[in-house]
Amino acid sequence: MVDVIQVYKSREIFTKTTYTPENRKRFHDWEENLASKQGYLDNETLILPMSFQGQVEVKTSDLVIIQDVIGWEQFRANDSAQSPDWFKKVSADVLMQERRHLFAFKQLNALKSFEIFKIRKAGSDTYELFVEYAENAMKIGIPERINHKICELKQSKPVRYQINGKSDFTMSGRKARTFYEFDYVIEWLGAASKIDFKELSKIRKTKSVPFNNIKLIDERKMLK
Repeated sequence: MVDVIQVYKSREIFTKTTYTPENRKRFHDWEENLASKQGYLDNETLILPMSFQGQVEVKTSDLVIIQDVIGWEQFRANDSAQSPDWFKKVSADVLMQERRHLFAFKQLNALKSFEIFKIRKAGSDTYELFVEYAENAMKIGIPERINHKICELKQSKPVRYQINGKSDFTMSGRKARTFYEFDYVIEWLGAASKIDFKELSKIRKTKSVPFNNIKLIDERKMLK
């Protein structure tokens, strides 16, 4: 059996002039339904894109995390004004990292890293989720946080985690102040007894973000 966790991720970088309460609220107001080709759990069958069929770590994993990046399908090939500013400016390597949509792990009693988090299994019915600031300080920004446990993740009990930060510097010198906002919804869906790989044309699914009865963990700070 392989545990399956679904993650929905939204990230934005604001300039000082665009970091307004209205824009921040708009960023966190997600649509409840989204079209996805990243994979899903169907009863006890994990459906994944055919591109992962040759990856041994996926086939032998104890945990698979599927991630949908909010807005990606709409703006990934769009160079119009609808694309977020950060999307237009960053390199292709960074974009690929930002849109990573599958993580596979074994030996779940040890901490495993994904996104800005670490996760481990604590007993048969619980995962422990930690924010890993030290390794992601440049991504999250200041003020500095300590690494800490966010929550215990139970099956079918989703959590929503929000964090923000700011940066005034690049490695090459001073730049205009920028503000980072992160918003994640994380749900342990259950376990799969088998994995089925399908072509992208046959894997499209409308997913519903589980906002009902969700636990909100808001670690955002007031930034200026």
